[in-house]
Amino acid sequence: MNEGAAFEGLPTSDPEPSRFERAAGMLAYVDEGPHHAPALLAVHGIPGSVRDFRYLAPQLVPRVRAVRVDLPGFGGSPEHAPAVGSLEGRVSALVDLADHLGIGRFAVLGHSMGGATALMTASRHRDRVTALVLLASVGLRPHRGLGMSPRRFRLLGRGLKVPLLRHLLVQAARDRYRRRRFPGADEIDARTFAIHFEAIGAADFALLRRLVEGPLPPVLMAFARDDHMVDAAIQDELAAALRNRRVLAFETGGHNIQKTHAAELGQAIAELLESATGIVHP
Repeated sequence: MNEGAAFEGLPTSDPEPSRFERAAGMLAYVDEGPHHAPALLAVHGIPGSVRDFRYLAPQLVPRVRAVRVDLPGFGGSPEHAPAVGSLEGRVSALVDLADHLGIGRFAVLGHSMGGATALMTASRHRDRVTALVLLASVGLRPHRGLGMSPRRFRLLGRGLKVPLLRHLLVQAARDRYRRRRFPGADEIDARTFAIHFEAIGAADFALLRRLVEGPLPPVLMAFARDDHMVDAAIQDELAAALRNRRVLAFETGGHNIQKTHAAELGQAIAELLESATGIVHP
C-alpha cells in the first residue's frame, strides 16, 4: 500500500494538547468526542505521541470519546523516571488521567510498544476496562524491530548519560533509527535517545505471556502482514494466545496501520466499544 495514497483525503485531528498536573508529573493529552459516548484511552508506541492517532481520531468521533495521551518522557509530557522505566508507572499514568477526566470505565488501545501498556492496564484494572485494542502491537517474544534484548536497551539508555560514551552511542542510535525508518533521527539528541531506550527496556515478555493467560475484556487485534517492525509470525502467535478476540489482518499497511487503515479501524473500534458497553452514540 502506498502510504501517501492511503492518507489522501482522510481528515486529521491535531489540536494543542491539554495538560494534567499530577503529583507524579504533568501529562499532555487530547480529549475529543462526546463525554457520554464510550471512552477510549489511546497509548502510542516508542517513540511516539498523541499525533500518532491524528488520522484515527476523526474516524472514532462522535461514536467514541477518544482520549490520547503523551506518555511520560514523550511529546508534551516531561520525563518521570518511574513511568519511563516501568510498565506499572505507565499504567498508573493512564488510570490517573481517567480519574482526572471523571471516566469510570474505558477501553484502552495500544499501538506498537504501547500494546504492552494497554495489555497490562486491561489485566490489572478489569473492573474498569471495557475492551482492549492492540494495533501492530508487541507480542509475546522479541520482534525483529527490536534487534536486541530489553536488557541491552536499558544498558544503552544508561550509557547515553555518560559523557565519555554519549557521542559514540548517539551516532549508533541514529543509525538504528534510520534503519527502522523513524523520521528525524539526525535531530534526536542523546538525552531523548536515553529516554526512548529506557522505555523500550521496560518490555517484559514473560510478564506479557502471563497476562494473556489470565482473564481479559473483549479484544480487537489488528496488524499488517508487511509490517517491517513486528513480524507477522509474532502477531499470529499473539492472536492464537488471546481469547475472546477479533483479528483484522491486513495484507498491506505497514507498521502504522492506525494511519493506513484508519477508516476500517475506526469502524471496528466503535463497534467493539458499543458492543462492550451497550452505549450507542449516533
